[in-house]
Amino acid sequence: MEQEIMQKLNEIEYGFPAQDGTNIYDNPQKWDEEFSNFYYLLPPQELLQKKYGVCFDQVELERYLFEEHHISVKTYFICTYDIDNLPSHTFLVYENNHKYYWFEHSWATYRGIHEYPDLKSLLLDVKTKFINSHETNPEAYTFVYEYKKPPYYLSCDEFYKYCENSQLIKLNAPLYFYHLVPKKVSLNTGLLSLKYMYDHNMNDYFDKYTAKYLERITNSWNIPVYHHRRPDTLTREEIIDALNIFRGPYGASYIYFFKYPPTADLGPKMATDLATKDIYRLNINDEEVEKSIIDIFYGYENSHSDNTKLTKKYYETVTPEAYFKNYDDNLPLNYASLNHIAIAFANDYCPLKFLEKVS
Repeated sequence: MEQEIMQKLNEIEYGFPAQDGTNIYDNPQKWDEEFSNFYYLLPPQELLQKKYGVCFDQVELERYLFEEHHISVKTYFICTYDIDNLPSHTFLVYENNHKYYWFEHSWATYRGIHEYPDLKSLLLDVKTKFINSHETNPEAYTFVYEYKKPPYYLSCDEFYKYCENSQLIKLNAPLYFYHLVPKKVSLNTGLLSLKYMYDHNMNDYFDKYTAKYLERITNSWNIPVYHHRRPDTLTREEIIDALNIFRGPYGASYIYFFKYPPTADLGPKMATDLATKDIYRLNINDEEVEKSIIDIFYGYENSHSDNTKLTKKYYETVTPEAYFKNYDDNLPLNYASLNHIAIAFANDYCPLKFLEKVS
């Protein structure tokens, strides 16, 4: 039955029908510049008649043919969200005798029926192949959604939105980072950035958490417009501006996380501080968290911009022993000797639902 369906799909060429019945995919310039303007999701019978369709269309024909044989299927949309590129693909999966099968026709490189012992293995393999098939920013996020049968005649943008409002599939291995929160602080909203505090007139909190920056803004950061100003003359607006100048456009939005939670045996100063704080962890690889992240900066070795710029790979491989080896409990800014990342979230805060209390 599956081979019969594949033979039926072999009547279809990748592309889309132009008004004169030709395949617009054969006109590269028109395809690249105008596809999203003229595309609509073809019903199966129209695809069979016109013979040209992209993966979106071919999957709906596959769904139609499988359901004719009373075989239930799952369909998936995968997309990499790169600034300069938005590659995507759709594909169909079915189960038989407790094994799972990726049925692929439109992606010529992998055309065929591929068997897997379980659904997660299948989805991970397709995701890996998809990422490797495109030259995109290695830090760009790739998401997989399971979507139900869509309405026909959707435009390209409408089809994307339909899939993106479907079920987000979580496949990534976790990668945890940690944040310390004073025990008496309410986390009803989540972890708040300085930008959030400023925008929501939380002046007491803003002034408390920015006090440590005043001397740096007017001295050690060497920001010309604020250099040698009296620290107590800085306005809240100027503090926000200075953070964005020194740390980049998300400077005031960043929330900071450590790779491993600090422990009391690092020194008496750390032990005293930890006695007043709770520790929360965040899985930055969780797909729902990734969708909320605007930017991640992985920092510099020992928090100094003259040192090596760190990457995600460093945090994925560093051991606790290596991570804590340069910690100095005697420094005025003792936490600065621990490598940490900075994350800017949508709406300038990390929602409580993303956090798990660990102490």
